[in-house]
Amino acid sequence: MMQIEYLTKMKNTPKIGKRENEGVSEEEISRLENKLNVTLPKAYKEFLLLGGRYDNIINNFELDFDGLESMQKLAKEKVETENLDLKNFWCFAEYGDFDSFMFFLLNDGENPAVYSFIAEKGLLNDKNEPVSYLKFRNSFNEYIDRCIDEALNDK
Repeated sequence: MMQIEYLTKMKNTPKIGKRENEGVSEEEISRLENKLNVTLPKAYKEFLLLGGRYDNIINNFELDFDGLESMQKLAKEKVETENLDLKNFWCFAEYGDFDSFMFFLLNDGENPAVYSFIAEKGLLNDKNEPVSYLKFRNSFNEYIDRCIDEALNDK
């Protein structure tokens, strides 16, 4: 049984208003990793375990465990269209036909930074230059904790 190390706030907030988390099993996570030949970071596995089927926190983004495989393909196609040299990333939430999505790098440790992607250089970096993606949060658990705080404030 996986111990929840990073997403304790999510574990302790299974319900917000009428929305309740529904996770997937460790076996389903393992099958996904094997099928796609990836090793997902622990913080993300915790997210899937707690809310992979349905989560009560990430609004306006599509998160579908059963669609994660096709999600990776579509995100990679969008990244290639933008001529970006992004390798080994994992899209975990998308919005607007992949014109906007959230991702992390698979080789960035057990609690990776979260990046935001917006097509056609829809973001501005710290030099005010248009870019397609930026670091959004320093860690996955920081991202989820802030989503929980926002969801609690909105209920």
